[in-house]
Amino acid sequence: MLKMYAVESLRAGMIVGRDIVDEQGNSLIGMGTVLTKDMIYGLLDRPIFSVYIEEEEPAAAPHKENLLDAAYTRCYESVYKQLESMFSGLVERGEFSANALQAMMNEKNFTELCDGAKAVSQIHNMGHEGSYLVHHCLHVGILAGLMGRWLGWSMLDQYNLVIAGLFLDIGKKKVPAELLEKQGGLTAEEYDEVKKHAQYGHDLLAGTTLNANQDIMQGILQHHERSDGSGYPLQLKKESISRFGRILAILDIYDAMASDRVFAKRRSPFDVFATLYDDILDGKLDTEYGVLFIKHLCHALNGNWVRLSNGEKGQIVYLDESRVRSLPVVQTEQGEFIDLNKNRDIKVECILTASEV
Repeated sequence: MLKMYAVESLRAGMIVGRDIVDEQGNSLIGMGTVLTKDMIYGLLDRPIFSVYIEEEEPAAAPHKENLLDAAYTRCYESVYKQLESMFSGLVERGEFSANALQAMMNEKNFTELCDGAKAVSQIHNMGHEGSYLVHHCLHVGILAGLMGRWLGWSMLDQYNLVIAGLFLDIGKKKVPAELLEKQGGLTAEEYDEVKKHAQYGHDLLAGTTLNANQDIMQGILQHHERSDGSGYPLQLKKESISRFGRILAILDIYDAMASDRVFAKRRSPFDVFATLYDDILDGKLDTEYGVLFIKHLCHALNGNWVRLSNGEKGQIVYLDESRVRSLPVVQTEQGEFIDLNKNRDIKVECILTASEV
């Protein structure tokens, strides 16, 4: 693309787009020449007022349309309603239907909901009206389905891990809402009450047919245990924590930090990855499961739109998946590419929903 510049606006390094000729039509500087300061000073001494410069075409602005997949959204909303109904029935009336669970967990639903990178982008891009608790459990169930696939588990193990994720926090229905939604810090007594939700959830499901499946039951009870023994409710150490408990701990932390809550705004997935990795290095979270989750989720975030700390919006266009702490290259609405590994003054604040883009 050619652009005309006044001679006094020329800069060294610019590429001449058309021959620069003198008043007799003689060529002074040929097309394709890279200008130097001496060349520019020479032009300033002549009756030449403008020069054509060759410039690259501006990068096209990234694509914004169709961020939400209609089929995915319909499926998600249907499963959300079914899960919400199951929670209410079990907590309020002690009712549990294995047939209703089987209908909710049919292959069509979870083939759609656990569809790789699309699943990650859709749960970030959707707005979520209704119960945060139910949305959180559904997100963890979806992430559990992805983890089961990434690990190469059998279909039965994948199925059970998804169920454990879906019922992960049902015990919070037994915790006073004012504690779960409290702004600011909890007192020691209040925190002790909130911590009981893992046991409450286990006990609620102990009276159902799910009690026969110890993978599911242990996963729900142990999702707040930590490998160094600092978790709850039993202060188990790694060798005593089930594989479901170790995986669900990671998924629970990720979605809780990357989602809007009553008392906290959602955070950048890359901040969450840093927190997860610090906990891995500190011996709190499982190394194998944690690193695998971060690596695969990084890949799935490609194409998502983000809000940057400088106020701009941009789309993730590249991530180096070989490095756990890698940051993305982002293309802004103006088409500019920013490598956040090199430009540390700018950070990703959060993934944007479709309505925010």
